[in-house]
Amino acid sequence: MSDDLVKALLESLTPEQKSNLIDQLLSSNAKSDAPETQEDVAPPEPQSNISEDFKVIKQNDLDQRKTPVRGRKNQWVDTGEDRDPDFDPEKFERMGKTVRNRGRAKKIQVECHVCGKNFHINENLIYGEFTRCNRCTGR
Repeated sequence: MSDDLVKALLESLTPEQKSNLIDQLLSSNAKSDAPETQEDVAPPEPQSNISEDFKVIKQNDLDQRKTPVRGRKNQWVDTGEDRDPDFDPEKFERMGKTVRNRGRAKKIQVECHVCGKNFHINENLIYGEFTRCNRCTGR
């Protein structure tokens, strides 16, 4: 603020307002002169659930205990509020289904190395000479 504005402001104040302003300025200076130390500001006491003889006191809240999961009726109702506004079912039907042209899996007959049982397995899964059947895999 410029000096002219300050002078105009002080001249517009009444003597009571001037004395109040001086008192407030002096009290704010007195407060800021005293530096605050760590001892003046005490941290709040943390609430603990440990007693003086070092026993932990548990809160028995039933809400926090484990409860078994039980099946209930589904309460969700489709009201259509999540419907995509750009979805066009006619366009979806015009696209048609994708042609499934993948061939059947080629299985070959193999003899188990452990028990001698003959079984069929996909040829892509065979590795090496010592193939085992499902019963002998864990042995």
